[in-house]
Amino acid sequence: MTGSEENGGESRWRRLSELRDDAFQVWKKPSGVLNPSSVIATVDENNTPHTAPFGSLHAVTPRLLRVVIHRYHDTLANLKRNKRVMICLVSPPDIAVSVKGQARVVAEPWKFDERYAIVEIDIEEVKNDLPMKIGIDSGISISAEGDFQSWWKGCWIALHKD
Repeated sequence: MTGSEENGGESRWRRLSELRDDAFQVWKKPSGVLNPSSVIATVDENNTPHTAPFGSLHAVTPRLLRVVIHRYHDTLANLKRNKRVMICLVSPPDIAVSVKGQARVVAEPWKFDERYAIVEIDIEEVKNDLPMKIGIDSGISISAEGDFQSWWKGCWIALHKD
């Protein structure tokens, strides 16, 4: 733990070098669910911030995240140019963290579906974005529709074989 502060008699963590177990378990997504979705922030070619939600992001270890990204998505192009990335996770009942890291493309094209790439993110810092003990009622949720449901199930299985 790199820092904590007192808030109403309760010590709150501020920054860590890896995911705490609560955030790790939420992002681990053992059953291949899309939620909670996360917002990935990158910088475009004009140094302008760019954000996009992703349901495919999951934690491999407390220091490593992996995400499936369409090969023609702006986020992938931005990460190839500038490996710095920030990711926001908001999940009930009380997780709100920002993760700073470095991204690298590990498969492009991805053999499961050549339209996609696999990106891994090495975590450098995890910041607690809840300045006080409050509850989170909902996070960012997405749903799979139509053919995407079966594609995602196959994707999840392939992602854990690679």
